[in-house]
Amino acid sequence: MSITVVVLGNDEHVVRQIEGYRGELMVTRVCEDIAEAIAVCAVGAVDVLLVSGRELLPPVEQIDAIAALHTVLVLLDETPRAENMITGLLEVEPNISMIELEPLVLRTLRELTHPVRADAGIAASNSTDSDGTNGKIVCFWGAPGSPGRSTVALNYAVEAALVGQSVVILDADTFAASISIQLGLLDESASIAQLCRVIDSGSKEPARLAATCLSVEVAAVVIKVATGLPRASRWPEVRASALRRATEVLREHHDLVVLDVASPIELDEQLSFDTQAPQRNAVTVEMLRSSDEVFMVVAADSVGIPRALRAIDEFEEQIPGVDLQILFNKLGTANTGHSPKRRLLEAWDRFGPRHTIAGYLPQDIVSCNAALLAGSPLAEIAPKSALRTEIKGLVGIKSLDKRKKRLSRRFG
Repeated sequence: MSITVVVLGNDEHVVRQIEGYRGELMVTRVCEDIAEAIAVCAVGAVDVLLVSGRELLPPVEQIDAIAALHTVLVLLDETPRAENMITGLLEVEPNISMIELEPLVLRTLRELTHPVRADAGIAASNSTDSDGTNGKIVCFWGAPGSPGRSTVALNYAVEAALVGQSVVILDADTFAASISIQLGLLDESASIAQLCRVIDSGSKEPARLAATCLSVEVAAVVIKVATGLPRASRWPEVRASALRRATEVLREHHDLVVLDVASPIELDEQLSFDTQAPQRNAVTVEMLRSSDEVFMVVAADSVGIPRALRAIDEFEEQIPGVDLQILFNKLGTANTGHSPKRRLLEAWDRFGPRHTIAGYLPQDIVSCNAALLAGSPLAEIAPKSALRTEIKGLVGIKSLDKRKKRLSRRFG
């Protein structure tokens, strides 16, 4: 079996060394720029892309695309990093012998073409869970409009923190970030973009990632907050692959990672033939794919439900295999008439898809407006509100508030 190698960079010494080594490695092409090398990998069956210098290393998104083609990227560098977070990237010294490089390439190639079996992954997950070192990623998504996903995501994170969980919330809405506004934070630093920069620098130190987040004290607990983009035009700063790696590191050191993402999930066509164009909605799609639980927040009214049905159809086409949990929000008689829950179920059973209904959140405009005005969660502003009680139920917290029995008067 021969291993086809494409060399990126004008390094004749490497080519001669591979050709002189009578093993499995075989050079099929030498490219002088990144675009040409990526195009060759995309159209042909290439096993290895060998890069002769870190300055020629493609962006992280393109490295992920190369790995998806089952192509190993080998980087020759004077100071190789023993550990990196990028799948399919192998860093070695330039003076490495081919007899040492070939088994490393074969091992990495096997990891790409034959990923870890599902049962082994489950066993590994169970072992990490038993050690308490692996948290959960929960994503809140919804149809276009204002179904209330940011409000629910924030209060979900706060309620989890109140029961002792270590929580970090990421505002990954690249269209209209609002978590910092709801917490009354005057922050323009865009922690979410800083997270991506730390990951792209090659670091996966939890201390550096945690330093980019703000420590916010709410309701007598502290949660980590990665604030969103203050301007939607800065969306290219938040790269999907980098943010995915950041959430994976954060989940290893926190009990819960809560994601608030934007609504659009459509991906544009590639804008050029030789490389992958940036995708405006790639962050939302990547976060939905990498989450352990996805809650779809649906506005329970005559506008929100049709929007949700269309969004679910698009979701199932764009992101198959991800289970949605439907969360009806703003439920009240003003929106659906008398017996709102029954009417909503009748409409959903008739027109809606067969997804799990996770809960029904009542409409509480007064409490939500008061919380937004104060820059605080419901736990501080309206601790006994029905909306907060239902959100606590989502987290798995049973309300301890005892309802007073109504006294009846009997006239003899």
